Amino acid sequence: MNAGKRPAIIGGIIASVVIAVFAVSMNTNIFEQSKTTQNPIQNTTGATKLKVAASFFPLYEFARNVGGDKAQVYSFLPIGNEPHSWEPSIQQIEELKGTKLFIYNGGGMEAYISKFNSSGEFSDMTFVKATEGITLLKADAAEDDKEILAQGGMDPHVWNDPILAEQEVTNIKNAMEKADPANAQYYEDNASAYIAKLAALDNNIKTGLSNCKKDTFVSFHNAFNYFSNRYGVHDVWITGIAPEADVPPQDMQRVIQIAKDKDVKVIFSEALVDPRLANTLAGEVGAQVLVLNPLEGINETDQKAGKTYLDKWYENLHNLRTALECQ
Repeated sequence: MNAGKRPAIIGGIIASVVIAVFAVSMNTNIFEQSKTTQNPIQNTTGATKLKVAASFFPLYEFARNVGGDKAQVYSFLPIGNEPHSWEPSIQQIEELKGTKLFIYNGGGMEAYISKFNSSGEFSDMTFVKATEGITLLKADAAEDDKEILAQGGMDPHVWNDPILAEQEVTNIKNAMEKADPANAQYYEDNASAYIAKLAALDNNIKTGLSNCKKDTFVSFHNAFNYFSNRYGVHDVWITGIAPEADVPPQDMQRVIQIAKDKDVKVIFSEALVDPRLANTLAGEVGAQVLVLNPLEGINETDQKAGKTYLDKWYENLHNLRTALECQ
């Protein structure tokens, strides 16, 4: 093929692929049984449970591990959805009635939160910002990440650093203790047990990435800055902070050149986005495609299998070790 024609051809491929990058949403909630009634739920002792909504998957995972049998925790984000640009329906907002705590990440992930706060409709519900006290990184956003830039331009993906995830768990625990002081010690014990699991994950990642031939990986979207900073690896991303952001041909060319220069043999896709853009890039550089999950949501297959935040991160670690050729 004529080298001068290659950028134009690649640009045409990219343009057709990007249209289909974002995954098809489903209307069913990730844990439907937790939202079948507006009546108070009782735990095994007959006491009323604390009703808690979490904005998306990792926060749901953290909250349900802290809340245990004392809290009715559900994910506000429906199964199969990617949270960056998701907006709740009127029905989903109605289902929040009776919820005492709404746990959200902040940093631009949940654009709808400002509408909730300004409406006054949820004056009895406490909004808990899980990233409170965490210093957020400035987003290295693509030009088309307009929503991220409009909300302050910060990188929200702190949950992909297990140490920062510990702080989110602590913030959630503090909110539950304040809302339900009678069970404060229970929440404290649960949080300590889960934080120990996050510490073990951190240690396993450090060990797993300690002896690798390569130090650069190509992720689908820019969700691993905190992770890369923590573990001393380099992330080259295809799309920006939001996975549905458009990818200009010149940006794709930049990624292709870096991947070739670094002899990258794995291009990462995600479970909730169309893999064709990653496949196109992999074809250009002679690489295989694996999944690196940014843990922003969960698909129906993983939900039915009961996969957790920890399960998915250990899967990520396995695939990262493959990409970085670790011993």
